[in-house]
Amino acid sequence: MFSATLGEIAVVAGRRSVRGALLPSVVFCCLAGLVLATGRGSAHGALQAWRQGSWESKVLVVAGFVLALVCVATVLGSAQTSLLRLAAGHWGPLGNRTLGRLGRGHHRRLVRRSDDALAHDRYPPRTRPNEIMPTRLGNALKAAELYPRLRYGIDAALVWPRLHPLLPDTFLIMLGAARTGLAALLGSAFLSAILAVGGGGYLWAVRASTPLFLLCLWGGALVAWICYRGALLRAVTYGQHLRVAFDLYRGHLLEALGRPVGDGDDERVHWERLCLFWHRGVLPHHVAAPDRPAPAPAPDPDGAPPVFSPSLSTLAAAVLAAAGVAGALTGGG
Repeated sequence: MFSATLGEIAVVAGRRSVRGALLPSVVFCCLAGLVLATGRGSAHGALQAWRQGSWESKVLVVAGFVLALVCVATVLGSAQTSLLRLAAGHWGPLGNRTLGRLGRGHHRRLVRRSDDALAHDRYPPRTRPNEIMPTRLGNALKAAELYPRLRYGIDAALVWPRLHPLLPDTFLIMLGAARTGLAALLGSAFLSAILAVGGGGYLWAVRASTPLFLLCLWGGALVAWICYRGALLRAVTYGQHLRVAFDLYRGHLLEALGRPVGDGDDERVHWERLCLFWHRGVLPHHVAAPDRPAPAPAPDPDGAPPVFSPSLSTLAAAVLAAAGVAGALTGGG
């Protein structure tokens, strides 16, 4: 039974690698090759050159394509965590002070004016405005991260590495499938953006036809946006799985530690003391300091004119539209 379970997990892991890295890389490499082939001519001319070429040149082209595919798939597979952090809005000090500040301001206004039921799975609570992230995906993941702390007093960053090995195999498969779908869509969005910008820049440099240039730039940007919107739905589903893991299996961790919660014990105080011990080495018999809530956001002043606060996706769409118009006017054949 144990070996069968390991075999099933290995098969699922192989499928995740195909879905998460290989398939997006294959599509990207094929489209990139098509853009390179049609940059200085037509697809029919490229096909004729392939037919008339020697077998040595064909072997070199195929080997180069396979090598590029392996490199792209390897980089994409190893950079999934970095892509997730980038899409969530972890951009470093400079990014947080510029685009991050603009994105957080936009989403704080959305949370302040949205319905609680609609924002429950997609944003942190209104009582924690400092936890707002600059992107929609980052806010969905942040809401799932704050859930165990607000409900049980659990610091997810400290408890999750200890809880994860205790989860059942069936639940791990569902959790991994949700994470793989999220990573695959993010990878597809990232590669589509690279193809839009890089392919569009190449077609503009070689003075390809204007429709081909706009198709590559705007079409790639549209595919990237669609993939990112799909990743948002996957992020919400992944966050729900994380909530369920803490709701159902947090007691397993306490039993494994030999510290089950009794009938008269306060579970929240129990978890706060454990997290304080893991974080700072404070012994569990000491009383943990209460979690201080962040200050509530200030209400909008009455009668104040609405502040123009575009989202980052709106700014990106405006930049791409301007780049397409400028490229069509200055280049093209």
